[in-house]
Amino acid sequence: MRRIILPIATLSALAAFAVTVGAQTTRVTPGFEVRSFAGAFVPTGDQRNDFKTATMLGAQVAHEFSEHLHLLGSFAWTHGHNKFANLNDDRTFIWQYDAGVELNLVREINDDWLFRPLVGVGVGARTYDYAAAGVGSNTCSAGYASVGSELQRGTVALRFDARDYLNCFKSPFTGVEKTRNDIGLTLGLVYHIR
Repeated sequence: MRRIILPIATLSALAAFAVTVGAQTTRVTPGFEVRSFAGAFVPTGDQRNDFKTATMLGAQVAHEFSEHLHLLGSFAWTHGHNKFANLNDDRTFIWQYDAGVELNLVREINDDWLFRPLVGVGVGARTYDYAAAGVGSNTCSAGYASVGSELQRGTVALRFDARDYLNCFKSPFTGVEKTRNDIGLTLGLVYHIR
């Protein structure tokens, strides 16, 4: 967990500096967004038996159709470690790629700031890339539901997102596929392109 604190603190500091002093925000206008994030991959249930909590980094591109609807694509990388005793290297790089939709409210805090709580769903795939010799990688389907919020001023926002992933997991030893669950907790920056 300590490895996660530094990227999140750095991202928070960057967000504070990125918000311009004279920015004015009244209402949101449709357009594109570029998002970057850092956070934690948190295995749950049976997934926790095979993987450790790890750092996650990623990026998103979104199209804001209205102030309440986004279509987005996400890409994330996790520097993971597995708990399989019979592998000669425990590193497992996890690649997550998906597309989804978000619905959000827009609440004006004052003339400069917007609070934007959100919910979302999406589907995609996940690749487990094992560093151990002779194991290789495998890819399986994944889906998620998310909740979060943005605190926006002008064209910049600070974003928190929690995703609950449901994905298939293929054993690197037996090849048997099972449904697994994990959570992604991220903090990031959003730049609204107008």
